[in-house]
Amino acid sequence: MIIRYLNRQLELPERASVLKVLRHLGVLPETVVVMRNGELVARDEILYPEDDVEVIRVISGGRLP
Repeated sequence: MIIRYLNRQLELPERASVLKVLRHLGVLPETVVVMRNGELVARDEILYPEDDVEVIRVISGGRLP
């Protein structure tokens, strides 16, 4: 699978859970969302070698009116 996160791209040849991928990247699960082939996936989902995975940082802040 191809994994994109920030300016990095890496390839993992075997299937892995979303949490395992995030641990491999050194990313806290609470700080990102994960997209597989353009769709949001849960942390317990399994990712497969043919998947295109994007890890997107969640940014919060500001003030509600």
